[in-house]
Amino acid sequence: MGKGMDMSRERMQLLAGLGNRLGAAWQAADLIGAVAEDELPRNRAEAYAVQDQMAIAIGEPLTGWKVGATSARMRALDGHDDVIPGRIFKSVTWQGNALKLPANRFPQARVETEFAFRLVEAVPLRDAPWRVDELAPIARLHPAIEIIGNRHDLPDAAASVRSLMTIADNGGGIGFVFGDAVADWSGINFQQHPISLRVDGGDEAENFLGEMRCVPIEAVTELVNHLQVRGFALKAGDFVSTGAATVPQHIRKGSKAVADFGALGVIKLDFE
Repeated sequence: MGKGMDMSRERMQLLAGLGNRLGAAWQAADLIGAVAEDELPRNRAEAYAVQDQMAIAIGEPLTGWKVGATSARMRALDGHDDVIPGRIFKSVTWQGNALKLPANRFPQARVETEFAFRLVEAVPLRDAPWRVDELAPIARLHPAIEIIGNRHDLPDAAASVRSLMTIADNGGGIGFVFGDAVADWSGINFQQHPISLRVDGGDEAENFLGEMRCVPIEAVTELVNHLQVRGFALKAGDFVSTGAATVPQHIRKGSKAVADFGALGVIKLDFE
């Protein structure tokens, strides 16, 4: 249950059971029942073990990985002590700039804009950490919308407990929409680039700017090196998304979301 895990057989079985429950809830677009205190992950290693088992239970191929809490300021505000990784599954990956999505797949969900990249070459495992200057030339920028939500509900838990359960629950990820690739992104000031996100014609979502945003290619590098430690390599064609650029907005059946990235493109979604 994960690289370098050291725990009792009983503990492993308990965490595996939670991962299986989360995987079944993901497939059913539903929530799991109550989580017993002894089921809760006690540290990040246990949270990753649950997430890994959840992925096994889902049993789908991946199109890439997502990572949240990618700026120090965001981690401080949300009570995380490190980045929040998660998988992107093929059945909930869409590409395009004007799409209709099944609303019943995303109950109690929200949408947020992100900067994502697609790798045009594989990033294999190696002993040395990967560097930004090695990954930037093989990364193609895509404006993106992540659909986020949880399969669990812990309203009264401490922030540290909620953080670990978010990791266990696939980093809060449900689905992803990737817009058209951007030919040249080298001169973009991502931390100040404005994005207009509106749902159902409402007010624009607040942008996370400056220290609230990461430098996206740095977040890609951090995730690649994090995954390498856990024994996961990335393939050519994999997407990597780099965390919320705007405040998440709630959606429901019938919602229309429009994300305008300016010169980088516009994504329009209808949730039917």
